[in-house]
Amino acid sequence: MPTTRQAVWLFSFLGIVLLPEAMAADPGEMVPNSTFSKGSGKQPEAWSKMDGITTRWDRKGGNPGACLKLDTSVLQVDKKKFLQAPAEYKGKSKGGKYATVGAHEGVWAFSPPIPVEPEQRFFILQADVRGPAKSTTLFYPQVFVRGFQEYNPEKHRDHRGASSFFHVPHEGGPAFSEQFGKGQRKTHEGDYLMSYRHSLVCRLTGPDKWHHFEMGIKLPKMKKFIPDVFLLKCYAMWPLGEYFFDNVKMRPCTEDEYRKARFKGHSIKGFMPTAEDAKKQRKRPDRRRPSTPQPAK
Repeated sequence: MPTTRQAVWLFSFLGIVLLPEAMAADPGEMVPNSTFSKGSGKQPEAWSKMDGITTRWDRKGGNPGACLKLDTSVLQVDKKKFLQAPAEYKGKSKGGKYATVGAHEGVWAFSPPIPVEPEQRFFILQADVRGPAKSTTLFYPQVFVRGFQEYNPEKHRDHRGASSFFHVPHEGGPAFSEQFGKGQRKTHEGDYLMSYRHSLVCRLTGPDKWHHFEMGIKLPKMKKFIPDVFLLKCYAMWPLGEYFFDNVKMRPCTEDEYRKARFKGHSIKGFMPTAEDAKKQRKRPDRRRPSTPQPAK
């Protein structure tokens, strides 16, 4: 479980009052409200703000109880209209599947920043996920793991005057660097720079059923890659539909536990095209428009 130092840092900037007995409810757990069971109104406690159209707090659809719901079938134009004026939103607009958020940026929600102790190097990350369809070879929900170091002009001399993409996942909290974004700016003191990346791949074998995913994480030995904090990012895009995340948990572990967890991830083999798939494809009628005959020369 978080140390006193971690708890003070984390919950003070998030503005959360959490009693000691609540933090000890799940020994070793690093992710506050990992089961989404706490919250008020339309917002799960500690997680990034739900926008009300692509991200929602579902109080009954979890495994069990409450969970996070991401809807990738929302049209980009509807998301924009809703966020600009929720009270004036009239419902779904006309548009095809390639005009949805799932066909472009996808949908995501962030955990609170998770402080990392200097001696912690091995971790177990797990999540329960269900979705609208079987995942494809290339498209599947994920839990991104992002590690960050607090910017220090003396420590990060290479970043002095450098520009990066930044986002603020929690209102009133610090800014975190990202690989992509809408605009760049120079790094400021108080920013967090990405130093580590990993992801928990959640390939679903079928629709509307819960799947459990788990993996081991091993941090590098080099200090420049060791994070001060983690951010977990629940993410989905395609196939289109509603995705549910629950029990998004992370805990420190021993090296032996890490090694055992490495073999729990399922193989991509079941999602690759087979000879039978190729045979079916050959039997499909060619729907391409016939080419226009060219006059003989």
